[in-house]
Amino acid sequence: MAKVFRDYAEVSENMMEGFTVTKVSTGINAEGSGMLLELERTIDNVTIGIDMSYDPDCREGETPFMVSEEYVKHIQQ
Repeated sequence: MAKVFRDYAEVSENMMEGFTVTKVSTGINAEGSGMLLELERTIDNVTIGIDMSYDPDCREGETPFMVSEEYVKHIQQ
């Protein structure tokens, strides 16, 4: 599934409720200064994820902090 990111300013606070940080990756951009936070929450047997990407060295006109839409990470059988 393709992850769709959007500007953090478009994200409502209640969208983030119930999520916990499960992984932090640093150095994700060409300059080695970016960071990716992976968040999860479980609803019944489905693990939902949201990823947050921070690129302090982004180009002019780009947004340094982006948040993905919710996506299914895992379905437990």
